[in-house]
Amino acid sequence: MSDRIERLNIPYDQIRSLILEYLKNNHDTQYIDICNGVAQIAVDRKIVHHPHPGTVVYGATYSLQKDDEELVREIIWDLIIERVLTIGIDSASSNWPFLKLTAYGHSIVNSQKPIPHDPSGYLGRIKEEIPNIDEVIYKYLEESIHTYNIGAHLSASVTLGCASEKALLLLIESYTNSIKDSTKQESFRNKVQGRMIKRQYEEFSKAITAHLGSLPKELSDNITTILLGVFEMIRNNRNDAGHPTGKVIKKEQIFAYLQVFIEYCKRIYGLINYYENVEWS
Repeated sequence: MSDRIERLNIPYDQIRSLILEYLKNNHDTQYIDICNGVAQIAVDRKIVHHPHPGTVVYGATYSLQKDDEELVREIIWDLIIERVLTIGIDSASSNWPFLKLTAYGHSIVNSQKPIPHDPSGYLGRIKEEIPNIDEVIYKYLEESIHTYNIGAHLSASVTLGCASEKALLLLIESYTNSIKDSTKQESFRNKVQGRMIKRQYEEFSKAITAHLGSLPKELSDNITTILLGVFEMIRNNRNDAGHPTGKVIKKEQIFAYLQVFIEYCKRIYGLINYYENVEWS
């Protein structure tokens, strides 16, 4: 039995999320099965109304409206371009509409962390983890994800670097304001205010390293790797992309940086919240 559900009144990125969710458990598939799988998930999640409310039909297959099927087809082609999917399963089923996850696609759908190939899920996750995230950080991060997904890796590197830099600047500002002694506060402010981000980073790195023992354990644990290391890694990558060096930025590099960015940014906001509620002598 097949039941056509109502139109999916959700954005492109959310439909893309449903496709990726279907692909987690269906690595070898075909176009119409993906459409029906998306319809099933939409019903299960109550994104659309059940075609027959109050009844249970065993073995039912849900299908999409034709316009939504076309949108799914467009998203599938985007995923093929991004090397997440490939056309064909084997020599016997080597053409459209048969589809298969690539090795890269397997790593995407099996990732335990938010993935940039799912912009809606990724951005929703960072909003959930950091409800008060700065609008500038969010905008640059959103841009980085979208440019990553169209293969513009230089642009994705630069915009992710901007998001990272803005986050660190907010942290440095909150740290500066937390210094109780006005002379010391002014001295530190003079070291960072108006300076290049590299100089600000170096001064803050020295300051935070000096009082690591005073920080709560959940903020100090692995801080060199999670905070300082990730910032330096993203900054170097941004510099390579933002200058005419000719250096190639690999897709896998940006994927890795975007995966660690949420935890990195979450640690920054944890420190910001801490510094807003303490004073240093």
